[in-house]
Amino acid sequence: MSYHSRKYFLNEDFLSLWTQEMAYVLGFWYADGHMRHARSYRIIFSSKDKDHLISIRNSFTSNSPVVDDRNSYSLVICSKKLYFELSRLGGTSHKSASITFPKLPEQFLPDFIRGYFDGDGSVHFIHYKHTKNGKHYTNIRSNFTCGSKVFLESIKNILHSKIGLFERKVCQYGPHQFKLGYGQKDTAKLLGFMYYPGHTTALTRKAAYLPKIKAKCDII
Repeated sequence: MSYHSRKYFLNEDFLSLWTQEMAYVLGFWYADGHMRHARSYRIIFSSKDKDHLISIRNSFTSNSPVVDDRNSYSLVICSKKLYFELSRLGGTSHKSASITFPKLPEQFLPDFIRGYFDGDGSVHFIHYKHTKNGKHYTNIRSNFTCGSKVFLESIKNILHSKIGLFERKVCQYGPHQFKLGYGQKDTAKLLGFMYYPGHTTALTRKAAYLPKIKAKCDII
């Protein structure tokens, strides 16, 4: 443990060794984090879910405060060592449109991708009326979003090669925003891959879709 002030402490070795928890936190930072160096070295996590940031904070064995930023919450980790460890793992201060998929041990791919999905992914049911038979249907959909098309292309290729997801096209939907989306069958496979039995930290409301889709159709 290392003390950086009279109030807050943390485990400065957290990003030095690959674990399920570390890979998840790194993935979540890639989605909803940033870093900056002014008078101190800071790693920042943001989320609308305060309890989830508390879980992230616990991963660092820290007592740093989770701060209310009006529409969301922030967790600031101050550490020069962790800042440079994150840089080594692909982190940059202006990452939105330029991030690329980091090199990581294959066994931790589900954890890193789950972390990113919990930050910048979504899963939801859609309701629609079939144009030919007029019947109403309910299906599940999922997607990843990112400012970097290259990053999403890497996720697409990994999910295709590892679990056989269809190679969907990465689509642009804003000036600097891209989306990778999946239909019901692939979403079921994706959720099973990320939220595997015994997984560590996860955003509860997204993990809850896995039993829902299992109950809906036997396709996992």
